[in-house]
Amino acid sequence: MSDASSKDLQLGSDLRVIFTGDGRADIVWSDHDLEQVTGLDNLAQALTLRLLVQRGELRGLAHPRYGSRIHELIGQTLDRPNLDLLRRHVRHALLGDPRVAAVESLQVEPIAAYPGAVQVTATVRARTGAITQIEVAVDLA
Repeated sequence: MSDASSKDLQLGSDLRVIFTGDGRADIVWSDHDLEQVTGLDNLAQALTLRLLVQRGELRGLAHPRYGSRIHELIGQTLDRPNLDLLRRHVRHALLGDPRVAAVESLQVEPIAAYPGAVQVTATVRARTGAITQIEVAVDLA
């Protein structure tokens, strides 16, 4: 087995999800079958989903610590203290995935055209040593 495919196995696989512009997500179908995502692409997708799910939302599925606390800032002003708190929530959620070794960089910035929305951009180093980037817009209005 090649080193690349071994690393892909360590990062897992899942069904591919597409995120639409209206805040929805759906499973991707092609040629009458479900598409899969593997390796770094899977890690990036999983981290995006982790950020968008409220921490504790999957308690009934035996995952009480899965998700993020981003939702706690809905309706709050996007001032410096709240943006700093949001960064901490994002960092904590990303590091909650056992495949993540480190968050190399993290930016949380208000989106000027959409008051109450922020753009989260993170560079994450997996335990395999591979690097991936996560980008997600979150509406906190």
